[in-house]
Amino acid sequence: MEQTLRLFFLTVVFILISTLPSGNLITGENDASGNYTNYKFFVKSKIAFNKSEATGTVTTKTGIKSVDDLNRKFKVKQVKEVFKLNNGNQEIYLELGMNRIYSIVIETEGNYPVEKIVEEYSKLEEIEYSELNYSGKGAGRKNEFNPIEVPFQVFSMSPNDLMFNVQWYLKNDGSMMPTTGREGKQGADINMLPAYEIEQGSDDIIVAILDSGIKYDHPEFKGRIWINTNEIPGNGVDDDRNGYIDDTIGWDFAYDDPNPTDGFGHGTNIATVIGANTNNKIGFAGVNTKCKLMNCKNLTNDNSGEYEWWAESVKYAVDNGAKVINMSEGGDENSRVLKTAVDYATKRNVTVVAAMMNRANNKNYYPAAFNGVIAVGATDTDDWRCKRFTWGGGSCWGKHISVVAPGNKIYGLDYLDDDKYDVSWSGTSQSTAIVSAMASLLYTQVRTRTPKDILTIITSTSKDMVGDPSEDKAGWDQYMGYGRVDCYDALMFEKGIISDNRNNKKEKVEINGENNKNEKRFGGKGPDEKKNERSKAEEEQSKSINHHNERNTSTEEPSPAIKK
Repeated sequence: MEQTLRLFFLTVVFILISTLPSGNLITGENDASGNYTNYKFFVKSKIAFNKSEATGTVTTKTGIKSVDDLNRKFKVKQVKEVFKLNNGNQEIYLELGMNRIYSIVIETEGNYPVEKIVEEYSKLEEIEYSELNYSGKGAGRKNEFNPIEVPFQVFSMSPNDLMFNVQWYLKNDGSMMPTTGREGKQGADINMLPAYEIEQGSDDIIVAILDSGIKYDHPEFKGRIWINTNEIPGNGVDDDRNGYIDDTIGWDFAYDDPNPTDGFGHGTNIATVIGANTNNKIGFAGVNTKCKLMNCKNLTNDNSGEYEWWAESVKYAVDNGAKVINMSEGGDENSRVLKTAVDYATKRNVTVVAAMMNRANNKNYYPAAFNGVIAVGATDTDDWRCKRFTWGGGSCWGKHISVVAPGNKIYGLDYLDDDKYDVSWSGTSQSTAIVSAMASLLYTQVRTRTPKDILTIITSTSKDMVGDPSEDKAGWDQYMGYGRVDCYDALMFEKGIISDNRNNKKEKVEINGENNKNEKRFGGKGPDEKKNERSKAEEEQSKSINHHNERNTSTEEPSPAIKK
């Protein structure tokens, strides 16, 4: 009898298993598996899917039989357009095939692994490609406050903001120590004080901050947050027909609502660096003292973000008037969907600036590794590449790096307390914010400049051979790019004036890699070629400058830069 019962039990189990789908099953809620979502993926079709006549939206019945068959097989719950035209540029939208890119949401319980599903859609003749919906994170980390590190010296001829004395990246007197234990270096900053005399910004230039949100009600941001004046707040209607209801102060792409408040702190620090109000006797001084800050929250409150949110937020920023997009974030995986969003921005003459990331390696992270993006690494208070941030890690390097900027111990506003000023963050995120702010000042100077122009100016005026001699070689190198940025010299670019004792002219070098040459990243001539075309007067002037170049030794011995 016992043997009969055992046989009966095994037979029932076999029948149950055989009725389930073949392949490896996944179970659980709709969450992330590794660095991608297990409930959602992308497809780009060769022809657009059908839309419902009643709602005007895409449904699971696409009108393509092979796709609909897979939709049923893999328990598809929703098909959604990643990029809607909304108030965008139709010509570029169609040129990039953005109307044929979809996110597909599936049931996870008792279904195939999403990797297997993506593989099956990719095999269809009607599908151009299918890919996973990867995720990334912000490229900065909060530091523990150490009051011993803060130099309480007030500089002459400087902004009167309460905490300007800790903003070493604006004016470095050498008293802020780098993490490595070396000495800080006077002048290892972006040369901001004379830059303020040249250009302080304009409220008609918009910098979009794609991040964890902004504490937009802080007094330091009074009058600085971008307001969608074409939207009536709180009426539940998309008044301006841009595809987002009540987006009067931006949009929260992570939680899909019109309240992009900061739940992590990273975005508020980035906004401080770019555009805190200046000379108001409180808080900090922003690099751009007048620009508008567009709040596009695309990271969750635990600092993670799906590529879908990132791609959608890029298009939103472009369509709603941003001239510069700051992406202090990055993911491990390449993505054609995210690249499409970046291409849309550059074709609309919008500059995208992104972080090299902080894992102290030479791997590609995205969007920084895309052509058309200004990729930014980090320096410490001694002008060397930040090999170790206060919390650990280190500035990444690679074939696609453009420039470096200060990124360690960057103080800023707190996302919870208006009166808390002892908060600092470190990472290539903070360096990226500096370069975005510089780009916005350059656009203020000449409104007709293009992203190519911005890259050329920033790279041409960056300071070469100021870092670790074993890394920072003449010309472009994979550790420092074209050098550490200089805001004053960038603003004086067209006048051919280079600041005394700060100039380190670059020589043209050939470099190995598909993304690093600026002419390849944007098309046309790179900054070295542009330099050669500048006036003889400028060349004569630069010859008369007393070149000053501190060289220090280090116990660290990284591999030499790759040059050919």
